[in-house]
Amino acid sequence: MEIKVDKQEVFTDYVWSFMMPDHEHWKKEIENIVLVEKNKAIHNFSTENFQDRPVRAHKTAWDSFARYPAVFNIIEIIAATITKSIEQEGWEAPKLSPMDGWINWFDKNQWAQEHEHNCLLSAVYYVSSEHSPSNFFFHRNDRFRLRKKNEDANIKLVKPKEGSVIFFTGCQTHSVSPNTSDQTRITLAANYMGEYVKNWNPYDGEK
Repeated sequence: MEIKVDKQEVFTDYVWSFMMPDHEHWKKEIENIVLVEKNKAIHNFSTENFQDRPVRAHKTAWDSFARYPAVFNIIEIIAATITKSIEQEGWEAPKLSPMDGWINWFDKNQWAQEHEHNCLLSAVYYVSSEHSPSNFFFHRNDRFRLRKKNEDANIKLVKPKEGSVIFFTGCQTHSVSPNTSDQTRITLAANYMGEYVKNWNPYDGEK
């Protein structure tokens, strides 16, 4: 006896992107921070995080948004843009609060392995990447999903432009390709918690 099996799609993940306003200004601000961090022997100052981590590159402390005003201002602009975008799409917009915000700088052959951020939303701002090829990969998390035979179907490639910001749900697994150039690639990353201030009713409209 043959059993007929039906299937239907129930959820879809998204990645959003936009161009950072006043990019050249913020690029200069972040490059100056990286310059100080890279010359820690001269300045006798560094916030570099040396913990074992999936980003196999240099990075500032997780709480850099509380240490550097430029980082704080950038993640506030990103949060405001995310909120406006979500509202325009007709979704319920949560009140976003930064969990952390930091700067990554990738020298030659440095990269980021597969990982997720375990938050409501994550954002990555491509500060300086025009001369350092960068591929951003999203991976199907197959720990709790059926795996497709076609491996390509489990990986999606995104090629962000310099000055762009991408944001996505924090549970999405992602990685970054190695920097194959001699130029330093700089990104800024942020994670956000979200609080829905309204009482959520899954049966909206029903009494």
